[in-house]
Amino acid sequence: MLACLVSLVREGHVNPWLFTNHPMMNPEPPPGYTWSLPLLYAVFVVTLVILYFPCRWFAELKARKRSAWLSYL
Repeated sequence: MLACLVSLVREGHVNPWLFTNHPMMNPEPPPGYTWSLPLLYAVFVVTLVILYFPCRWFAELKARKRSAWLSYL
């Protein structure tokens, strides 16, 4: 989902290359589509920081409330 969002921001549409996944030979990425390794790590760390807070909130919610429906999530 995050890859589709990034593609939408970068190109104005979701690139169909994201959905081509042949098990033997992946097609070449579009020109200029791949990121450098430091940029990829930076995006990964930012994503982890953003997701940390909702996950912490949800863990605290599950610890406080013992609702049956929360056990399924």
